[in-house]
Amino acid sequence: MRLNRFMIRPLVEAGLREELNAGDTTGGFLVWDDDPVQTAQIYAKGTGVACGLLFADETIKLIDPEAQIEHCVEEGAAVGPGTVLLKVRARASAFFMIERAALDWIQQLSGIATKTRRYVDLIRHTKVRLTDTRKGWPGLRMVQKYAVRVGGAHNHIFNLTNCVLVKDNHIKIAGSIRNAVEILRARAQHTFKFEVECESLAMVEEALACGVEVIMFDNMDLDEMRAALKVVGGRAITEASGGVNESTVVAIAETGVDVISVGDLTHTVKALDISLDVRDIKPSALRTIDRLRAAG
Repeated sequence: MRLNRFMIRPLVEAGLREELNAGDTTGGFLVWDDDPVQTAQIYAKGTGVACGLLFADETIKLIDPEAQIEHCVEEGAAVGPGTVLLKVRARASAFFMIERAALDWIQQLSGIATKTRRYVDLIRHTKVRLTDTRKGWPGLRMVQKYAVRVGGAHNHIFNLTNCVLVKDNHIKIAGSIRNAVEILRARAQHTFKFEVECESLAMVEEALACGVEVIMFDNMDLDEMRAALKVVGGRAITEASGGVNESTVVAIAETGVDVISVGDLTHTVKALDISLDVRDIKPSALRTIDRLRAAG
């Protein structure tokens, strides 16, 4: 998955409108007449996976189109305390205006990519495909899913148009899995795959009898999953979902399911600590970096 500038520009513009409103009161008055060109660096103060550099790049260019930006690492690179991500040469006023907006994109998206990489590393010895879900920040799902890909995992559906996903409430309204699938097969495009959310072996058997392509094991325990896998017997793609976390994902992956979807990748994220300093990195940050490096 690649993000084009025309896709992210409206998001970056919205962030800058929120940050600047009518203007930068402090920085705007400080460089009222003289706005000298300065250099700065955006760097990590934590350990993780870099993501969101394109958003920072776009933020800077919108404020100062003549800014010069050097990417010191690539998206998805492992970074540690003191790693410089971007070097920037721009008007002083630009740094005042873009600092928070640019850093917030990198911090939040790097947080998702970092968590995702931990999950991926945990189950690297298996053949399971790890995916996200639609849980997260409304209006920013595309961005979050991009960060998941940078972290090394895959994406589940982006929205309700991508496939036929029959969940518990659909089944209740239709009266049964069979009724729901029959109605949907008669009306939906022939190009769609059908996935059904199942909470029991009986539901798995009913979904299989309908010829669906994907069966989701919803909040099943390990024994139930193993039994369900025997019932499926390779006749459909199997997906484990519901309550997956870093302490449970390995055991789930080792059952032999094809896919594990994890809402935790995007709905609960710890941002990666990122800073911007004009000219040199400030002494207090250097002390923090040294302490973190010494701690391992």
